[in-house]
Amino acid sequence: MLTQSDRIRLAAHRGGALLWPENSLLAFRNAIALGADFLELDVHLSRDGEVVVIHDATLPRTTTGVGAVQDLALAELRALSLKDKDGRVTAETIPGLNEVAELAGPTPLGLLLEIKVDSGRARYPGIEEKVFAILDRHGLTRRAVVVSFEPETVRRVRELRPEVRAGALHSPRTLRQRRLSVGSAIDELWKGGGAFVGLQHSLVSAESLALARKRGLLLGVWTVNEADDIRRFIDLGVDVLITDRPDLAKKLLNR
Repeated sequence: MLTQSDRIRLAAHRGGALLWPENSLLAFRNAIALGADFLELDVHLSRDGEVVVIHDATLPRTTTGVGAVQDLALAELRALSLKDKDGRVTAETIPGLNEVAELAGPTPLGLLLEIKVDSGRARYPGIEEKVFAILDRHGLTRRAVVVSFEPETVRRVRELRPEVRAGALHSPRTLRQRRLSVGSAIDELWKGGGAFVGLQHSLVSAESLALARKRGLLLGVWTVNEADDIRRFIDLGVDVLITDRPDLAKKLLNR
């Protein structure tokens, strides 16, 4: 018989950003070996239209580069080195989505894939189609949850591929900007045919979880890194626990 802990899916946030260089192939390999259920990652487009895996729209925080991701071609981005959480330069480089998909394809893992906007807060033209082409190539489309903070991106994902699990992300700030409550955000997603709601941890309660369940949505909580917080959301029974410490979460899930 499955326990509540067994039902919770573990998502390695950016591969495990407090353990390894975030969004690196090293992080994703280690998260796979650790037994994560999802690799959580972020995608942008390079100047030459390639889908690359990096969180920020700009380069300095996580790489040895300067400027915006969209201003460099894939080859130029690959020539940069990634930094670890303390800012130390590593041997890791920015991966393309195709490389991450090659890692995940032969495994049972899912991808929790966030589509980002560019440094000017504009959507990348055609990024959704490019993402799906790569996921299709590696047999990952039905194992993916494709999410965004941007309502138009969520709508576009639903329009292109209604069979794919689309999701919306929300923080207290983004809810204030859109003048939404947690409940109205969940209802908006449900009415639009979404399947997953990702909430910043301060927004997750028994009530928000119950509403998501009532609407048939998976609820993911981000980003939970402290033991007491991880235990609290395990006890609450969230669907997806998104953490920079997949090693700690695995231990607390008794896996």
